[in-house]
Amino acid sequence: MKSTRTLLVACLTAFLSPLCADELRLKDGRVLVGSVTAQGNTLEIATRDGVVRVSLNEVESRRTTADLQQTLKALASRAGTTQFAHLQLAMQARAYGLIDELWQHLGLLAEMPATGEPNAQRASQNDFLAQLEPELLPRKFRAAKTTVRVHELLQQLDQRADAAKGKRLALLELLHREPEAEKDLRIEARRNNDAGRRLLALDALLLRNATGADSFVWRTAILDPNGLVRAEAIRTARDAGRIGGAVLYLAPGLLHGSAEVRVRTAEAFANLGDPAAMILLVKAGPNADKALAVASDGVRANIAILEQRAYVRDFDVEVAQASIIADPQVDVLQSGMVLDVTAFGVFEQQVRIVRAFQSALQRIAKADPGPDPRSWPAFLAQIQQAAELPPAATTPKAPTKKN
Repeated sequence: MKSTRTLLVACLTAFLSPLCADELRLKDGRVLVGSVTAQGNTLEIATRDGVVRVSLNEVESRRTTADLQQTLKALASRAGTTQFAHLQLAMQARAYGLIDELWQHLGLLAEMPATGEPNAQRASQNDFLAQLEPELLPRKFRAAKTTVRVHELLQQLDQRADAAKGKRLALLELLHREPEAEKDLRIEARRNNDAGRRLLALDALLLRNATGADSFVWRTAILDPNGLVRAEAIRTARDAGRIGGAVLYLAPGLLHGSAEVRVRTAEAFANLGDPAAMILLVKAGPNADKALAVASDGVRANIAILEQRAYVRDFDVEVAQASIIADPQVDVLQSGMVLDVTAFGVFEQQVRIVRAFQSALQRIAKADPGPDPRSWPAFLAQIQQAAELPPAATTPKAPTKKN
């Protein structure tokens, strides 16, 4: 009997705990949704907008979280799997206070490819996403400065969680609408420790259509330390149709003083998939080991071969109690040689760069040009003849230093 009573108390405690998101319909027509806690004859409902207290006598009906979940499942079974259906189900889930289900349906919406939905539907979706700030941003940050808000919004992204895709969709729209956030988004895209959050900042910059956003994303394909971020930056720009001019903008990287920059530029061209990049890769191939900066990737070593001899350099004369004492000053004569060298694996760097160029050509042309850059012009001529490629607009030039 005691165990049964204990179990009943535990069930009632769980039922009335703040984790429940019940729906209360009051006799005056109001509908309250939130976590319900009983305080004698009073119910405290922690709604999205704050805590509301009502008397039990004011409640006309009550639906528990389980009831609301069943209702939502029934709606989902009849709604279908279109973008519009998932959007409506997400709206209903939020109205019911079912936050997990909200992110679930938004995640399914995010996974669906764009189908050219009407502008009115897209506007409705974006307006709904912009309303989800209370579900994402803690109250103490909602009135904070832009720098703090941008950082905290990015911090809400957790790619390991089941709700990650749905949250990302809402966070992207909130960052898109954040006033005067371009500078902070650029800083986060470079300095945030999480690769996924850096990508989210890049997506927001592109969505905002800020001045210089395209070239900023292209530079990310060279500057970011994470290979996945570099590849995704190009993919995002390509999917958004924002790669016009990217080949010529990145071309100087093929002759950069750093071998790493040359390799990353070739990788960026491979991810772009633009046939115009092949001409630049072919012309830069024979110069893969030329003009590399001597300060990059070198290993420094030194050796000292020395001989030391002591000798008397001078005498100091001291007078003590009518006596004169000569104090010798001893010094050391050092002779020999010191060798200080920096060794560079120029040949290894050349092989690495050539392989990166070869891989990029192979990915763009869907054919292997071979390991010898001297044979690449003939390979390119065959590809151009088959595909009737336009001639190159320019050849890569050495980069100029920018402040």
